[in-house]
Amino acid sequence: MKIQIQKKSRIRLREQIKRQILGLIENKNLVPGQALLSARDLSHLIHVNRNTITQAYKELESEGILEIVIGSGTYVKKGLILKSKKELDRIFNESVRDAMQLGFSKSDIMEHFLNRLSSFPTGITDKQILVVDCNDGVINYLSQKIMEECGVRTRGILIQEIEKDPVRASGIINRMDLIVCGFNHLEELQHALPAIDVEVIAVLLQVDVRVINTLARLPEGTKIGCVCENQRSTHTLYNSSYFSRGRELKRILAGSDNSKDLERLVRECDTIFVTHFVFDRVKDLISPDQKLVKVEISVDSSNIALIKEKLFA
Repeated sequence: MKIQIQKKSRIRLREQIKRQILGLIENKNLVPGQALLSARDLSHLIHVNRNTITQAYKELESEGILEIVIGSGTYVKKGLILKSKKELDRIFNESVRDAMQLGFSKSDIMEHFLNRLSSFPTGITDKQILVVDCNDGVINYLSQKIMEECGVRTRGILIQEIEKDPVRASGIINRMDLIVCGFNHLEELQHALPAIDVEVIAVLLQVDVRVINTLARLPEGTKIGCVCENQRSTHTLYNSSYFSRGRELKRILAGSDNSKDLERLVRECDTIFVTHFVFDRVKDLISPDQKLVKVEISVDSSNIALIKEKLFA
């Protein structure tokens, strides 16, 4: 019975023993009716207090996994059927290997995994949310955030697609439980689909305050460039209230999909603001004497709280 204990782990020794015994049963290394090592023998083998092992055995018995027969020993309960987790092991092992190849240590991976797992929803519900915005980066970010926080399925659609084919969009929307739309596109959505029966929640995306302060400190007449995923999302963001300061600055707005304006922006601008969605695509175009500012975009927790309230009311 192979059990490996990590004394420095944040997981208690008793829990480590329980989880590994369960893993041995799930993977058929221990089968129903098979005897386990006695608490004393296992204590000598893994150098853990005998009472800790005894307690782990008792808890597994109370959970219907083991059977303790006084005067005989501890056995895997007869007739026990557990779902195999071999496929889950494969996914986990591949993820750990990938993370270690990127330079993360086992302790880094464990801490991150436990932190994420503790905040992950207990299950995905049958409810589905449609996320609407003008660029895929925001849609993917919001979709992931909502799925993690609310435990619902999400689907994304560009506002441009809704405007282009409102009939098709209506067919998608009518299957949804809620629509989440970037605040800047709420009026556009209502104009494209004036008779929406599904409730719409407008969320306000926020920009790192350091970016706003950088913008405010630039001298009058500075020529700045602004880049987002596409031309529309660039205009939407950089004409928003977050960038209302600095109107005396000279601006060039270019989506990363607009090669002509992007070339002009890179050629002429002193300071360039780039959203984190396309930062890696743009950074190599910038010369060393230009200032490049990454614009991090996020959604406040109050927006997620409102989505939960409307979704599960």
